[in-house]
Amino acid sequence: MVDARLPAEWLGSIRIDDLSDRAFRILAGALMWCNGQGTDGSIPARYTRYLHPDGDDQAAFDELVGAGFWTRVEDGYFLEGWSTDLRQSTAAEVERYRESSRLRQKAYRDRRRVARASDAPSPLHDPMSTHDVTRDGAHDVTANVGSGSLTAVEEGSAYATGNVTRNADSPFCRKHPHGTTEPCGACARARVALAARHSTIPGLGWDCSSDGHKLVIDGTCAVCDHRPLSHLA
Repeated sequence: MVDARLPAEWLGSIRIDDLSDRAFRILAGALMWCNGQGTDGSIPARYTRYLHPDGDDQAAFDELVGAGFWTRVEDGYFLEGWSTDLRQSTAAEVERYRESSRLRQKAYRDRRRVARASDAPSPLHDPMSTHDVTRDGAHDVTANVGSGSLTAVEEGSAYATGNVTRNADSPFCRKHPHGTTEPCGACARARVALAARHSTIPGLGWDCSSDGHKLVIDGTCAVCDHRPLSHLA
């Protein structure tokens, strides 16, 4: 949208004051129409009826011609001194301004896009990434869990007194009985213990009396009811 200008020096100008109110309103309408259409002061005859609510007024048109504000041309009127006396912007100036504005907006959007991309956390450094959780859960647990483990869990050991659920029937630790979105090694060990317990089917060749208990991480037997640490629960 392009705005028309009414120069401040018109206030109190004899040239303007000599115009009738109707002629001055048509002049203001002509400035607005030409700016909106980008015609640099040219008004075809078929559009002069839009310059005043009552339509064409030939007497007012002649008044503007006599005052030197516009001249008759073959197909309408032409406002004299569009960019000089009337102080209006040319269509070329308006287009340059619009193009400059588009370029500024594009540069601003590009800077915002680059800034957002640089602020995004890297998956390798995200504290919530599975890389750290896997390391914490697998590295610290696998050597002490499952049928391949020969290490007995002693009362008072780090695994016996930790936050792992004592009966191995929960995938979460005692500190997080309902789970957590934060990395937790104790929860990871509880999940491994639960998986080891559920993977055992009693009565298929395992005899606790001869082969010994199949201990999981909390010191219980995954096969029988042996619970050496049940008094700690």
